[in-house]
Amino acid sequence: MAQTTAQVAQACSKLEVSFNGTDYTDISGVSQSITGLSQTRATGEAYTFDGDTALITAGKRQPMSAKVAVVYTETDAEGYEIVREQFETAGCNVPIWIRYTPRGTGAGHEQLTLGKCQLESFDYPSSDASQGGPIIAGFTAKAPSVATTLVAS
Repeated sequence: MAQTTAQVAQACSKLEVSFNGTDYTDISGVSQSITGLSQTRATGEAYTFDGDTALITAGKRQPMSAKVAVVYTETDAEGYEIVREQFETAGCNVPIWIRYTPRGTGAGHEQLTLGKCQLESFDYPSSDASQGGPIIAGFTAKAPSVATTLVAS
């Protein structure tokens, strides 16, 4: 197989959040990274008296914990503040949807939607006087699955 020429640069991604699954807010301008998009299946094994190896089966996909790092700002319409407000909402089952487009904006680009996640944790800003970079905060959302689609327009 020949070496690919279809590689995708990490720095061009688009990241959006929604709190109702319909209306999305683009937080790409303050997002630094999204990690934790690895999903596993429940597996099991059993051994019998005959044979030298296990009998292995697989079950359902397990949830994943998507961790998003954002630049801390105090601007109400930006990522840190809108997700913080949702996280601090009183009550159970405070949902968030995450839409991630690795190639960024553009028709035909693959888009990953983490459907009806639960905000698992929120990283408030911390500081280190020996550092010169922006303060990074963030959040972690537990996602049941990922739906892959193509951006229509």
